[in-house]
This record gives sequence, structure tokens and C-alpha cells, in this order.
Amino acid sequence: MEQQIKRLMDFIDASPTPFQAVDNLIGMLGAMGAQALDERKLWQLEPGAVYYVSRGGRSLVAFRMGLKAPAEAGFLLAGAHTDSPALKVRPEKELQSKDYMRLALESYGAPILSGWLDRPLGIAGNIAVRDGDGVSLRFYISHEPFAVIPNLAIHLNRDINKGFEYNLHQHMPAFFGLVSSGTGEAGASSESARSAETGFSEFLARVAAELGVEPAAIVSADLRLFDIEPSRLLDGSLINAPRLDDLAGCAAVMEAFVGVEARAATQVACFFDAEEIGSMTLGGAQSSYLRDILARITLVSRNSGQDFYRALSCSSCVSVDASQAWHPGYPEKFDEFYTPVLGKGIAVKSNANMNYATDFNSLQIAEIAAAKANLNIQRYMSRADIQPGKTIGPITASRTGISTVDVGHPLLAMHAIRETIAASDHLDMIAFLRAFYS
Repeated sequence: MEQQIKRLMDFIDASPTPFQAVDNLIGMLGAMGAQALDERKLWQLEPGAVYYVSRGGRSLVAFRMGLKAPAEAGFLLAGAHTDSPALKVRPEKELQSKDYMRLALESYGAPILSGWLDRPLGIAGNIAVRDGDGVSLRFYISHEPFAVIPNLAIHLNRDINKGFEYNLHQHMPAFFGLVSSGTGEAGASSESARSAETGFSEFLARVAAELGVEPAAIVSADLRLFDIEPSRLLDGSLINAPRLDDLAGCAAVMEAFVGVEARAATQVACFFDAEEIGSMTLGGAQSSYLRDILARITLVSRNSGQDFYRALSCSSCVSVDASQAWHPGYPEKFDEFYTPVLGKGIAVKSNANMNYATDFNSLQIAEIAAAKANLNIQRYMSRADIQPGKTIGPITASRTGISTVDVGHPLLAMHAIRETIAASDHLDMIAFLRAFYS
């Protein structure tokens, strides 16, 4: 138990962005002997062997070939998403005002902005660097605090504790240093895209220096702020960490996937990017990514025109994403009859408008897996007058025609810079997914 919780926390701390998350998941697959596949090449697949396909460095699909052809036994899929709400850096834009150097930011997804203020923040992501005649990708993580977004003193905003709306463009640029030359004019404000000294923003110049390249060699960058404080285990029972939505789901799916043996059905673990912004990317749930891979697995296994459709019709899917947990400070926001609490088991999520994929039939997937694992499950439905967020579940179901159920860790402070789950619920999620794959 302690090792599974430690692995979750280590995975989160080592995965400040989806790029690192996917790289770490690939490392787990490599440790079990999984083979990488290239979408541009012919595939040769063996029963019982494990393979994976990464797309764009932010999405990953792994699968263990079944002992029977997919047309006969179908697929068992479990999926989560690698991205979390964040503040993305606009690296080319330079903000200077009275010798303060600041980072221009934009919102990725829907983060709770207030939590990002007044704490040391790191920067991480992926950088494309010109390398000879080509371009190479370099991971970047500032292992030391890089920036801070300071609040206004309460003396100048007496009503801040009565509620305040932060303007992302005006209030949220992150401070990362002072102009060392002291040449900024008093009262001057600049949003110049290039610094006079290097021809590039001071931020890009610093990152280039850390990478050991010239600023001109940086072709593009996908960089995000992250909470540099590591994950914490409170009282041995609560996990408080950044990006639990949905790295906890990713960790549970991978733990279950590597912990089971080959069965008749082909077992698939999906890790999609861009769920927080609608999934419409090359590796998102809205793309052809998953369907393409399932089709190729079927084509390699047997070459009958109807086999792919037969395989989909006898498949099942579990979408793993965080569930709203009951919060005693805001009881009016919940339907207590359908609200999970921390430490009482994973939640099955339903919605009449199909924001979640669970329906009358797919609910049986969760019931059977939970019974096999001897687990209690909770139910989550939002109040009738509140519409919940969406998951990859209904997208996957509609694009593949596979019966899908939505489940999740009950979680507090969804979309905050730090969130909280119960350690026991994470263990239950792993056990549930193992039972499903089995």
C-alpha cells in the first residue's frame, strides 16, 4: 500500500506538464519490456506482448495483445488524461515596468486563479531547438523557484476577502526578476516583444542559457507554471498534491495495466492530452488517435473487413477522471444522496445530459468489476440545477461505439493549484481497474 501511494506522489512530482507525464509513463512501460511502435511503419504484433504508441509527446496508448483475436474477445480499455488546468507562458513577450520583469501568461483550461498567487512557482514544458538541419525537443524543468505572482496589499484592496475577480492579463503576470542594468525609466511601462540587449525576451535568453544554446536556436516552446512544492501525505490518509486531476487517474490506470496478465481480450491503457480544453488535438479523445490504433490492432490480428466493427461491439471502456467530493463548507452545492465522500471508495459518475458516459447498460461494467474486487462504490450526480464538467468518457464512447462507464477518485478543490484525495480511494481505484482488466 505504501509503495503504491509513494509511486503516485513521485509520479506527480516528476510530471509538472503532460510532456513529462507521458515520458514517465513510457519509462514504466519500458521497465516491463513494452515495445515502442511507430505509426509510419508496419506493425507485427504477438499475442500477450505489450506495445505502446505515443503521439505529440503528450498522449500515449499502450496495449497488451489478447490471447484471442479482437473480433472474438474485443478490447478492455481504461483511459485518463495527462493535462491539468494551468497557466501557460507566452515566452516571446517581454513585460517590464519600473525595472520589474514579468512573464505574460494565458489560462490553460479553467484553473482557480487565486491559488496561484503568493507562492514560489517553477516553469516546465518542452522546447523545440534548432539542431543542425533539423529540430530536437528538449524537456525543461526549473528545479528551483522561478517566479511569483504577488497579490495586492490588503491596505489597497480592503474588500479582497469579500471576493475579488482577478484579471489574467492585468493582475496575473508573474514576477521573475529585476532589470539588472537599472536602465528602466521611473514610471515607464513596456510590453516590447524583444529586449534591446539580446534581441530576445529576457525569459527566453535565460532558458536558452540553461539549455546551453543561443536564443535564436529556440524555434518554439510549450511552457507552464507549476507548484514547486512536492506532494504531501497528511495523517497517512490524505494526499494533497498538484495535478491530481488527472494524474491520479493516469497513475491508477498504469498501475493496473502493468499488474495484470494477458487475457482473451486485448487490454488497452489510454492517456489523452487536452481534456481540459475540449480534447480537439492530434492526441486528444476527439481525434482519430484511439480509433486508428484499435483498427490497426484488428487489421494485424486478422484481415476480414468486418472484424474491426465486431471487435468494437464486444468491447468495454472505463473513463477515469476525478469526481467532486462532498465539501462540508459548502453543503448547499451538493445533492447529498449522490455525493461521494473521501475514503469511502471510488465514485461512478452519471448525468442525464451525458456529460459522463455512464448509462443504464454501462453501469454494469462498474458493478461487475467492483464486485470482483470486493469493493464498495459510491455514486456521483450533481444537483439537478448544476451541470457538471465533461470527461473523455462520452467522447470515447461516441467515437468508438464502445460501452463506457465514468469513474473517478472523489476529490476536493478540483482545478485548484493543489487538490486532495484519500489514499485509500486511490488503492481502491487500482484494485477496481485490475479487476476490470482481468
